Amino acid sequence: MSLHPVSRDVYVRRTDQAGKTVITQHLAWDPASFLVSQVKQYDKDAKPAERQIVGMATAAEYHAYRNQQKGN
Repeated sequence: MSLHPVSRDVYVRRTDQAGKTVITQHLAWDPASFLVSQVKQYDKDAKPAERQIVGMATAAEYHAYRNQQKGN
């Protein structure tokens, strides 16, 4: 049994009310709890005008997003 929790990459997609999407990469010990905290921060606890849709993304989606951002 490991003394340290195993962490893993978590990819999060946030879409604002104007339709702009951002995909970010995070390192988390508990991906489900991390996603719940992101929803709380960007949706439930955010001001109505600042709310965003939060969901999981894949590594491939994240890398495609990053490559697109480098091209701009």
